[in-house]
Amino acid sequence: MEHLLNCIKEPTVCHKCFEEFKKDPSISPSLRDYTLLDVGFTDIGIQVWCRRHERNVCHVNFDGNQLESDFRCIEPV
Repeated sequence: MEHLLNCIKEPTVCHKCFEEFKKDPSISPSLRDYTLLDVGFTDIGIQVWCRRHERNVCHVNFDGNQLESDFRCIEPV
């Protein structure tokens, strides 16, 4: 079940959000709090979208492959 815990090694962030935060870190307690990202499935894969700048951050094309997914929500013990 460890794969359902936060295993993120390199977060995906909007480049514009990153640049704004780098110029003035006082705008938010952290870059994580500053970014406004939506993540969801599209017709071809999965997309990360910046709501603050209304732009694509990342769009992963599954190339027609159906990948294994686990949507269970667990709490660390």
